[in-house]
Amino acid sequence: MKEYLYIFTFYFFNFLLKLIPNKLLKIFANFIGFIAFKLNKKHRAIILKNLEYFCKLAKHPQSLELTKRVYKKFAYYILSMVKNQNISKENLLKQIKLFKNDEYLKELLDRGEKIVFTTAHYGYWEILPAAVAIKYNCKINIIGRALASPKINAILTKYREKFGIKLIEKTNALRPMIKALNNHELVGIVSDQDAHIKESSEFLLYGKKVTQSNAASIVAKRCEAYLLPVYIYEINDGFCIEFFKPLNAKELSIEELSFYQLECTKKMWEKNPSEYFWFHKRFKTFYKDEY
Repeated sequence: MKEYLYIFTFYFFNFLLKLIPNKLLKIFANFIGFIAFKLNKKHRAIILKNLEYFCKLAKHPQSLELTKRVYKKFAYYILSMVKNQNISKENLLKQIKLFKNDEYLKELLDRGEKIVFTTAHYGYWEILPAAVAIKYNCKINIIGRALASPKINAILTKYREKFGIKLIEKTNALRPMIKALNNHELVGIVSDQDAHIKESSEFLLYGKKVTQSNAASIVAKRCEAYLLPVYIYEINDGFCIEFFKPLNAKELSIEELSFYQLECTKKMWEKNPSEYFWFHKRFKTFYKDEY
């Protein structure tokens, strides 16, 4: 019964949102985000702790206004994802107004290099691999977990596969990732969340100890691939996808590769902190009691 409720809710909002122009969608998302900001005290506290205490990116009352924008941005991206489920390749690509520094990717593709691209829960990250796959005519494997709802997961899988995206289950993902890279398909990993100490490297971030997942670094080293950080964020009437300088994994240590991912994400935080998904406990491993 619960599954059918999920399906009904999804298709209802999918139908409703398609009737709403993008300009009105932003207004609706701002309303939803504001309501969530007011009611969701638990995650509001986590966001403020991340911004004020751990990263020191804002002080009260600026941090409170920034937190409101975080909720509004997240609401907008979630609603956009639902609205875009049946979007065509052409219309999806029209939403990307700028591919910044994409010569990094083009050069690697032209040389036939193996590529592991990393990103974060930053901006409209769900559309990122689809846009890259369409624009550069490549297959991308993303690492993640299937949704709890099989029916909703099937809808999302169909959406991804239409654009050349395949999900590799996070559990026991190493072998499928290696196979994909050996077939000259791209592998994409969201590598910004707090990671288990045995699966990560330890660094200082804003003076606080933090873990950084080694997953992307390990697979890039194993396959002698290039590590290519890439992020997506909102610009006027659309989105920008920005690539960072790729690193040749065989020339660097796992720790150096992981630190680079952390530094790139930090730069994006500082560029526009409201684009980031601050809802998770990024510093939990070493500061569990602080949350």
